[in-house]
Amino acid sequence: MKKRGKGIATIMFGFGYGEGFPDHAIAAVEIKNDGKILIRTAAADVGEGVLTVVTQIAAEVLKVSPEAVEVILGDTHLTKSAGSTSATRQTFFTGNAVKRASEELLGKIYHYASLEFTSNHVELGIDEGHIFRNDNPNDKLSYWELAKKVNKRGDDLKAEASFFLSTDKPDPKTGQGEKVYVAYTFVTQVIDVEVDTDTGIVQVLKVYTLADIGRAINPQNVEGQIEGGTV
Repeated sequence: MKKRGKGIATIMFGFGYGEGFPDHAIAAVEIKNDGKILIRTAAADVGEGVLTVVTQIAAEVLKVSPEAVEVILGDTHLTKSAGSTSATRQTFFTGNAVKRASEELLGKIYHYASLEFTSNHVELGIDEGHIFRNDNPNDKLSYWELAKKVNKRGDDLKAEASFFLSTDKPDPKTGQGEKVYVAYTFVTQVIDVEVDTDTGIVQVLKVYTLADIGRAINPQNVEGQIEGGTV
């Protein structure tokens, strides 16, 4: 005999270390000699997709294609701390550190380009790793060419940034707190199953997952995480 049943579960999951533990990430971004963008982060990618995420973030901020971005990932000899790959934290913490470092680097690019073009920032445009005056887009400098000029001025096109958010320790009696975690993810899952009561074999018929994740940096990665967790 076969019988069908339906199961439903809902969770609220706090991400980051939380509960008052220090939680931060540091990232560095620079222009290489070949003009590519190099990200340095100690974050480890164990399948959750942080490599893809930080590449996307830097590419978007610095207005280049993802193919123009390289990443040194997980080598603590060449990078500074990004914390552990756990607690659903790397996209949020390291992603924000990369975003801040990229924004700082973009500011330096605009600053030195304005000196080279004798223009202010609002008169400059950027497209695929080249910066130019909006009224003369054919007269442009690549990031690499600008980096060489910046080096002659005694500076470089590098930036480093950290991202830190504090949380509160929960009340030891109630387990409650004002800000025990930096944020929460809410998920509800419904599963339809069929059970053969003679053999004990269970067949999953359908799975419905509703995840309130906020803004998905890479929807395909998110879908893969949900499917992988379900399987």
